[in-house]
Amino acid sequence: MARVGELQSVTTLIFHHEIHRLPPPSSGVIPVLMYGTRPPGRGTCCIGGPVRAEVRRLGAPVSRAGFDLLTIAMAITAADTFVDKAEADDGWARVLRLSIPIADPDLWNPAVPLLQKALHFLSGDIWDITLLPDGPRQLPSQRRGNITVMAGHDCVSLFSGGMDSGIGALDLIALGRRPLLISHSYRGDSEKQILIRNQLPVNLSRFAAVAHPISGLGTQSDVQMRTRSFNFLAYGTLVGATLAQLRVAGPPVDLFVPENGLIALNPPMTRRRIGALSTRTTHPHFLGLFQKVLSIVGLPVKVVNPYALKTKGEMLNECLDRASLSQLVSDTVSCGKWKRAHVQCGKCVPCIIRRASFHAAGMTDDTEYGKGQDLSSVMNDGKARDDLMAMILASRGLPHVDAARWILQAGPLPYGRQARDDLIAVATRGMKEVQKYLASLNLL
Repeated sequence: MARVGELQSVTTLIFHHEIHRLPPPSSGVIPVLMYGTRPPGRGTCCIGGPVRAEVRRLGAPVSRAGFDLLTIAMAITAADTFVDKAEADDGWARVLRLSIPIADPDLWNPAVPLLQKALHFLSGDIWDITLLPDGPRQLPSQRRGNITVMAGHDCVSLFSGGMDSGIGALDLIALGRRPLLISHSYRGDSEKQILIRNQLPVNLSRFAAVAHPISGLGTQSDVQMRTRSFNFLAYGTLVGATLAQLRVAGPPVDLFVPENGLIALNPPMTRRRIGALSTRTTHPHFLGLFQKVLSIVGLPVKVVNPYALKTKGEMLNECLDRASLSQLVSDTVSCGKWKRAHVQCGKCVPCIIRRASFHAAGMTDDTEYGKGQDLSSVMNDGKARDDLMAMILASRGLPHVDAARWILQAGPLPYGRQARDDLIAVATRGMKEVQKYLASLNLL
């Protein structure tokens, strides 16, 4: 990897929570008001205004290191949003230099090299992060009004409104756990999350926040958000570390990341999807790097994907509360294009894997899909069948592919033979679910 700035253009983002401490905008430099509600002026940006208010609603003193992680995550989200990948020299890998004031940089500086490595794996960009003192500190907790109740919860679980996160919550409840649900409350998503949360068999608290980046640059922001899972995990870590502080003692708080093994690994369905269309948001290698960062700074949170070795169909079939699952599963959202029209398209890769999981579990799929409801019709539409064709080609090639080499294209696997074999096996089983589903539609 080239050193930052070597033969590449660099975009510098300078953050501060006090307006007068921000530099004026200039070529290649973006001033960003941290936890601001609007950009201070033309050529500047802001991020995180609603988040700080949600943190105050936790009604408990939050972890200092956890709040610093949140501040770092806000800065990463800002860079990912305000710097369009099209501006990169190669149209994809940006060179991003971030200057971020936090409360305790001495604690966090040893973790910066690993943090940059994790972000590079996640987004493909080159990250150069400098942590400075005098950063924002969390305000006193809100004591009245609408408080997020933390009492009675023993873990946290990411809750997107998707099928996997819904099953994750149901399984934890059935096992006697009480997860505090963590959500990105994007417009449209929040309503779905509340709908599904209200159908769970017990009442669970939900921490829901949105970074709300606002640009004053007069240019288009990057909507891909390759680092969105870092932000999601930062929310969960902050709440988990705060839960840990409420205990007298005990093991780290579990942060559950419910994601089926095929989607977590996300191996490319075709060669051209290795980069742009193969995200790494919950890849086990990234989650492992994130856990190491938490360990370096002493945050008492353990990241766990309980479904890393299960397919989506197996998650459906083995859910511990089938009665509740049948009530809420059709309301869950798996679609990768949901945010465009708030209707699941039925024809993107996540939708096809979702539909295949119902077929594998022998369950009726009552989900309302959009124009992709009939996949046979999608095949006749040259403009709409790209994802479907990729899944068909991958399914046809499945018997002949070197599974280990295929999965390694998405990222490193564990060194241990058994762990590697287990991950290869779950990806293969997941694709076989897709293969059987497409065959049932006479599309193979």
